Amino acid sequence: TPPAIEHLDTAIGAAHSGNTANINVATVKVQFIARDAASSVERAQYSVDGGDWTLVAPLGNISDAPVERYEFTLDNLAAGEHTIAVRAYDRFENVGSGKTTVMIPNNTTRR
Repeated sequence: TPPAIEHLDTAIGAAHSGNTANINVATVKVQFIARDAASSVERAQYSVDGGDWTLVAPLGNISDAPVERYEFTLDNLAAGEHTIAVRAYDRFENVGSGKTTVMIPNNTTRR
């Protein structure tokens, strides 16, 4: 059976003005748990808005248990809606996935 993705949560950090184009960007902290009933979780990845998959290490930096906790931060997300997908593989290459949507507020300030 594939690993289950549990408690996929996001928290938006303080938005700040970006470069001279005055584009708002934010930091998003993402957390989740990957749980496998029959084997160890081998690896996990994330993708933002359908982009490339990026490997993410568990909090203990070693994937060797049936339950692994993950936490990572996404920087420089522009204002608007973003979809964050995660997936985890067990030692038999079964894959479980989850996704969430986060809305970055548009707080553009005039200079």
